Amino acid sequence: MPSLEYTAIAQCPAEAVWTIVERFGDIAEWHPGISASCLISERADAGSVRELHLPTGEVLTERLTVLEPKQRVLGYRMEITPLPVENYEASVSVQPLSDTAACVITWKARFDVLAGIDVASMATAVTNLLRDGHHGLEDYLLSDQLSAAGFAGGPHITPVALSKAYRLINHGPTVLVSARHGGCDNVMAAAWACGLDFEPPKVTVVIDKIAATRALIERSGFFALQIPTQNQLDLTYAVGNTSRAQDPDKLTHAGVELFEMPGFDVPLVEGCSAWLICKLINEPHNQETYDLFIGEVVGAWADSRVFQDGHWRYEQAPPALRSIHYIAGGQFYAIGQSMNVTD
Repeated sequence: MPSLEYTAIAQCPAEAVWTIVERFGDIAEWHPGISASCLISERADAGSVRELHLPTGEVLTERLTVLEPKQRVLGYRMEITPLPVENYEASVSVQPLSDTAACVITWKARFDVLAGIDVASMATAVTNLLRDGHHGLEDYLLSDQLSAAGFAGGPHITPVALSKAYRLINHGPTVLVSARHGGCDNVMAAAWACGLDFEPPKVTVVIDKIAATRALIERSGFFALQIPTQNQLDLTYAVGNTSRAQDPDKLTHAGVELFEMPGFDVPLVEGCSAWLICKLINEPHNQETYDLFIGEVVGAWADSRVFQDGHWRYEQAPPALRSIHYIAGGQFYAIGQSMNVTD
C-alpha cells in the first residue's frame, strides 16, 4: 500500500486556511482538478459524503471520516472512484508556522493499486493530485489576502504563491537585504543571492561579517530579499557602499522608505519589483565559514506591472522597472531582451 505525503507552506494564517478546508463540499472552488462538487448530506459531519465531478465528466464520491476543528485536521475516504485504486484514504492538516502569519499544510494519502497497474506511476499521479490541490488552495486564498488584511502599501503589490517564489530571484538580480531587531532597521545590497529549493522555497545570500544587517538577521531569525529596479540604481549603490557605523542615518540619506506586510515584523523597501520574506535556517558552520545564509521563503509579493501569472514581463513593463545586475566598480546592467526556445 503506497503511503504518500506532501507538505508545503501557505502564506496565510492557519485559521484562514482551515475555514476553507473544512467546507468539505466546496472543494471545487479551489481544486483545479475538480469542476464541480456538492455535499450530499445537509452538513459536513463525520460520515458525510461529497460528490465530485471531474473535467472528464467522471464522478467520484468521498466520505468524511475525520473532522477535528481544534487540531485543524480533516480525513476522508474514496468510495466510488474512476481511479484504478481501492482503500484510498487521505487527510489534510493545517498548522501555524511559528512567528509568522503563514502555516504548514500537510496532505497525506494511502491506497492499494489494482492488479495490472504500475504502482510507481500511480504514486506519481496521486502526488501530483495532492500538489495541484495545494497550489489551487494557495492561489484561492491569496486572491484577496491583502485587501482583507487592510494593506495599503501600493496598488500594484500582489501576493505570489510560494510555489512560484523562486522565479522572483531566478534571473540573478542584485538584491536588497533588509532586517530588523530591537527597534533597529537596516538595508544592504547583495550581488550573490540565488534560489536553493522549490518546496518549501529556499534562498541563499552571501553577507559579509562586517555588515550590520547580518547581526540583525542572526538575532531576529528573519530577513527580506527584494528586487530593486533600474529606477533605484543610486539607492542600491548607496546602501551597498555605506554602513550604519559610518552613517547612522544611512537609510534616510539613501532615500530608503520602508513598509511592512500584515503579519510580518520585517522591514521592506518601497519601490522594488518583488519582495521575499525569509525565515533564517540557522547553519552556523556555513554562516561563519562561507558567510552563506539560507532562508525559507514564508511570504512573497511582486509588482503586478512587471510580474504576472508567475512570470516576469519586463518586455511589457516600463524600463524603470527592470532589474539591475551588479558587475564591479559601480557598473550595473539592466536586464535585457526576452528570448524563448522553440521546439
